[in-house]
Amino acid sequence: MARILIADDDADIRQVLVVALVDRGHEVAAARDGAVAVTMLTEGTPDLVVLDVMMPERDGFQVLDELTASGLRDLTRVVMLTANGSEQDASRVFELGADAYSTKPFDTDELVAQIEELLALSNEELKSRRERELDTSRLLSQLESILGDG
Repeated sequence: MARILIADDDADIRQVLVVALVDRGHEVAAARDGAVAVTMLTEGTPDLVVLDVMMPERDGFQVLDELTASGLRDLTRVVMLTANGSEQDASRVFELGADAYSTKPFDTDELVAQIEELLALSNEELKSRRERELDTSRLLSQLESILGDG
């Protein structure tokens, strides 16, 4: 069982993810915006946090920055949710230190599987995965830029 924080301003998304993850045996808390998420993160660091990119008060990138600045980033895994599926956004997500991202709308079962896969990785495996994802996203972002200019 893992401790997971869901931070998303969409109540339906929070509810779906909370139910799905609790059903898998995890302890789940939810935040309606970035400011609440930061408060909850400082009160008790979860094993994994799911951050929506676009939230009121503080967006997911700002929450991730604060998580990193506080020194808590290395203690938790981060999955970013975004409505924008561009490779440039994916590259930014990984450059800022996220472990994974998913685009909205998402398949709940696939997202839960991705979360559980991240939780199962050792720190060394996670670091290697981050590096691969960052390299891949940078290449795809460059390709998207080239093809978009053509």
